[in-house]
Amino acid sequence: MTKNILLFFFIFFLSFNTYSQKFDLGIKVGPNFATQKLSLIEGVESITGYHVGTYMYIKLPLIFGIQAEAQYSTQGGEFQLNTVINKNNLSYINIPVLIRSDFGPINFHFGPQFGLLTDASLSLNGIKTNIKNQFISRDFSFVAGLGIRLPARFGLSIRYVKGLKNVSDINVINSETKNTMFQLSLKYSLVQIGIKKPKKKTLE
Repeated sequence: MTKNILLFFFIFFLSFNTYSQKFDLGIKVGPNFATQKLSLIEGVESITGYHVGTYMYIKLPLIFGIQAEAQYSTQGGEFQLNTVINKNNLSYINIPVLIRSDFGPINFHFGPQFGLLTDASLSLNGIKTNIKNQFISRDFSFVAGLGIRLPARFGLSIRYVKGLKNVSDINVINSETKNTMFQLSLKYSLVQIGIKKPKKKTLE
């Protein structure tokens, strides 16, 4: 799987030299407001996690471009059973591959996200237990969001991530779990090619 991801990013970068009009490479970080849809439990509340990673955007000679990302993300959900507070803590390497359309400094982006589970634990009143064996190793989600370009190579984005796949291992537990979250990101562009900067006004 790791080799496939590296191959994808290599082909993605190579396509820039042939087809792209704009290129943007940078880093991003921010909070996750995550929850889970559990088939056997109601009243699941959200928890606050975080994500950190990198992104690469290529503007194609069309009305849209492609933005691919790789990010480490902590997410999960919290619920109460018999006065005991249960908290699912899951960690993923998420790979969104998004179609992005820019309208001036604003952009709209959407597309699939592939997730690789790295860790999972259950916290019972603060005591953690490893439950990684209760979940499958991969997740699949749909992403939709808005972004805005700020001065000095900074940017902000907000997006909704809806899990489409049951991540519970049905061979271990007879229940369905789907991840969902809102993400707020601050990003910083490290490399920009073909992106016009505002011209400085000169006094005559």
